[in-house]
Amino acid sequence: MTFPAPTLRAFAALLLLAVLPLAGCDSSDSGMDEEPLRQVSYPLAAQSNSGAIPSGVDGTVTFWELSDSQTLVTLELTDGATGADVSHPAHIHQNSASESGPIEFYLSPIDGSGGGGTSARVIDASFDTLADFDGYVNIHESVANLSTIVSQGNIGANADATVTEGLDLVEGGGQTLTYDLGANQNNGNAAPSGIAGEVTFREVTTDLTLVTLSLDISGATGASVSHPAHIHDNDASTGGPIAIYLSPIDGSDPAAKSAKLVNRPIGELETYDGYVNIHESLANLGAVVSQGNIGANASAASGGGDDDGDSGNGGGGRY
Repeated sequence: MTFPAPTLRAFAALLLLAVLPLAGCDSSDSGMDEEPLRQVSYPLAAQSNSGAIPSGVDGTVTFWELSDSQTLVTLELTDGATGADVSHPAHIHQNSASESGPIEFYLSPIDGSGGGGTSARVIDASFDTLADFDGYVNIHESVANLSTIVSQGNIGANADATVTEGLDLVEGGGQTLTYDLGANQNNGNAAPSGIAGEVTFREVTTDLTLVTLSLDISGATGASVSHPAHIHDNDASTGGPIAIYLSPIDGSDPAAKSAKLVNRPIGELETYDGYVNIHESLANLGAVVSQGNIGANASAASGGGDDDGDSGNGGGGRY
């Protein structure tokens, strides 16, 4: 059974409680020892191009404060999945969009074929660093066609935005479940011997789980595609339909990882009858490069506070 993918705006509607001034707010009136975590969003404008999505797509990038040293960056396309048979890589670049500049941070790609047009990525940078960053966001047509930009927008120092209250994180960093993914031999061209990896479920709020995929390789896969991934029903030996779309892994991303916010409590995923597939590409879903059982079909290492960021820094703070 396939479940509808809710939008990040629906998440935000549940999580935003009050608008805060840019300088933050004094939490002493509420008796809290810590100020609330923050979030800020920036619009991404459709870019006309000569590629598969010639009119481009509108979207939003949101920075969610997680701790003193980590920020969750989410992307959401206004109209959901693009319907293209590719995954759309995304990055934070240096300088303004009019100036252009090199990639500063890799973001998780958006699956063009489904999943609500969203992705997420934990970055090892403070919320204040990103809110003041001299940069912009690009969403591209594909890894093979990075010169074709489908959505773009300035962020941080180059854009106006209002800081609002962010995620109501689970106390103590939340529960973490990690499952191994085995290398799967296949008839594809990118990784015929398969690539081992792991999938981690991290409890973010009582209703939201961050699902992070990572491959056990040193550097990028080197493929000129993104590797789509899904949670399927049943165990891997039985097989089953896609239940939850995950974010693809960019073949050029040196971290070889991706993440997505899933609107499921971690307790539901802990007992889920399912498995994870990571495929070669949307054009060749039959080539599965990595696979593993999850939930009710596997045993998992359980813990809290593990780091999901890009540079291996500790989580710290309240996350």
